[in-house]
Amino acid sequence: MSWQPVGSLWARLPRELGDAVRPRIPAIARHCVEGVVAEIGECAEVFSDSDARAAAVELTRRGIERAIDRVGVPELLQNDLLTDFRAQGRIAFHQGLSREATQAAFRVSSRVLWRSIAAAGRQLRLSGDVLYGAAECLFGDVVEVTMALTEGYNAAQAEATGPAEQRARLFRLLTGGTGYTRADAVALAVAIGWRFPERVTAVVFSSAPGAPAFPAGLLPAAVPADLVSDVPGALVADPETGLGGLRELPTGWSATVGVSVPVAQAAESFRIARRASALAQRGMITTVGPVLWCDEHITTLLLLADEFLLDQLAGEALEPLSGLAPRQHEELAATLLTQVQTRGSAPEIARRLAVHPQTVRARLRRLTELFGGRLEDPDQRLRIELALRAERLRPADA
Repeated sequence: MSWQPVGSLWARLPRELGDAVRPRIPAIARHCVEGVVAEIGECAEVFSDSDARAAAVELTRRGIERAIDRVGVPELLQNDLLTDFRAQGRIAFHQGLSREATQAAFRVSSRVLWRSIAAAGRQLRLSGDVLYGAAECLFGDVVEVTMALTEGYNAAQAEATGPAEQRARLFRLLTGGTGYTRADAVALAVAIGWRFPERVTAVVFSSAPGAPAFPAGLLPAAVPADLVSDVPGALVADPETGLGGLRELPTGWSATVGVSVPVAQAAESFRIARRASALAQRGMITTVGPVLWCDEHITTLLLLADEFLLDQLAGEALEPLSGLAPRQHEELAATLLTQVQTRGSAPEIARRLAVHPQTVRARLRRLTELFGGRLEDPDQRLRIELALRAERLRPADA
């Protein structure tokens, strides 16, 4: 909704309604601020100072006047009104209010204003349709003004922090997954000079004890990156071109590159990269060099996505092997995995395992004794294969 159709709605209201409300505006403004102070704790603290409260009443009075000035007059584009509310968003940031409190304060004020307009309408004996139209105008204003307040707030917030903190805040915003609007992210992106791509890839960095500090300049300057948190990371549009600096990672540092996702799913790429990094540190994913690329290990990541469920699966599927000595368990598990994967003959399995066919035949007989008809059931074979594959990936003490 733009300001033009909202202005058109205000223009359809009878001018006598605006004339009736206008003398009450100073009192309405005071009631609005009183309502805000009563309902929003942050505002009560900020407006406890008499000067701050007087300034809030004055700003509110001006805003109400601008709204009532539209009643019964030809439609006007209210770009200047939007500018006023963007300025109010900036003021709220510098007062120390949160974005949520700023938005809530306007909603409370709109509710107080509506009660005053409705009272004036009833005194004038205006029809229900007119009052409904006034409510529709106020609802449209809430949507538009909240956006303007947020834009002003975000702009002031972005300007108040240095480039490194802006990059970190944008990274945390996008990888947090919830609790932000595109306007929040765009304001920070503009501040750091980052153009929103269609897709991004998260990168997680980890360091060994005694590793040097993360080298400055390793990443492009205009990317969302938080290098001081417990899990340092960055977001890049194209890993092939944006991560060329990873070849210069100093000794003791490693990087895990997540999967490419739409920007709205950056949190998922970050989650996968964190998981892969943790598995690599436990020795469950191996890679050559300091960079781990998640898209090369999708099967392993899927298999180890939920280790609790994996333990339940292994406990049930591999229960027949549980009482065996370690060496016998290892030999039979290797033979069983090859058998369920290939459904091959004893000579074929023997070639794969580099043992004598007679040895394989003896092991297969033992496996038939232990597992019985399970080995003929496709679903059971799949469960056994998954459990055996996971067992190979996980260290003995995992």
